[in-house]
Amino acid sequence: MIGAVDIGGTKIAIGLVERTGQLIDFVSLPTRPDQPYANALDDVKAALQKLLSMHSGLLEGIGIGTTGRLTAEKVMEPNQFLPDWSNRSPAADLAGAFQVHSAIENDADAAVLAEHLWGACAGSARMVYITISTGIGGGIILNGELYRGVNGCHPEIGHHVIDPSGPACFCGANGCWERMASGTALADWVRTHGGEPQWDARLICDLAEQGNPLAKAAVARTAKYLGMGLANIITLFAPDSVILGGGLMQRWNLFRGDVETAIAKQCGLVPWNKVKIGVSTLQHAGLAGAAATWVHQFGEQYDF
Repeated sequence: MIGAVDIGGTKIAIGLVERTGQLIDFVSLPTRPDQPYANALDDVKAALQKLLSMHSGLLEGIGIGTTGRLTAEKVMEPNQFLPDWSNRSPAADLAGAFQVHSAIENDADAAVLAEHLWGACAGSARMVYITISTGIGGGIILNGELYRGVNGCHPEIGHHVIDPSGPACFCGANGCWERMASGTALADWVRTHGGEPQWDARLICDLAEQGNPLAKAAVARTAKYLGMGLANIITLFAPDSVILGGGLMQRWNLFRGDVETAIAKQCGLVPWNKVKIGVSTLQHAGLAGAAATWVHQFGEQYDF
């Protein structure tokens, strides 16, 4: 079994995953920005230990997928969701606690590794994974390998600019893709256009399906910007496949038509109709990604 930890902006999932990518079991904890790192790590360790006590088998190692950026040495850089995790090394700390090797990647890089290993387009030589949830992130496989930028950095797909007159983002840009098409952006737009303060992206999608005019307008707006961003990605990389994940894409049926229209309109220089676009079929993309991170780094050393 591989211990898997998926650190997100709203929750931290801890699970056990088989070498096939099959999820054995998992639990979730809320992400608490005010919680000290040591306490949060203790909660993660306790959750993983409890899972191990419930399921027999060998713990081969621990994989972690995390929101935010990592240094080349796999130390967490400043993170808006987890301020006290900055300059911390959760992979090293969990490795020490459980006496196994541990690996960590940005969560979108982790997810594209899982898609490449176990997903519907497994083995695809040119693959882009996009997660659309609290924010927008992405991972890229080129020529069968995980693409890394200068100094081993993770490319920030979610922060390319869609509308320079759009709202400001913490990244320094205005109108980046994350601020225009994420679940957070969807909810923010609705709240500033007459929606109730408690309306989140999930409820807005529910209301859109029920015919609420404001919710339908918000979904259509988000789909337009989502399509523009995906069209940019397809034009830039001309991949074999684009896999969509994250909470908002659980409602892909609401966005698909407008997204496909935007792609057809904008991708005039590449064979966009040959690019396979679909929603992730992995049982839990975040935990599968965490496990795939360990397999990618250490799996060949432990082929039994």
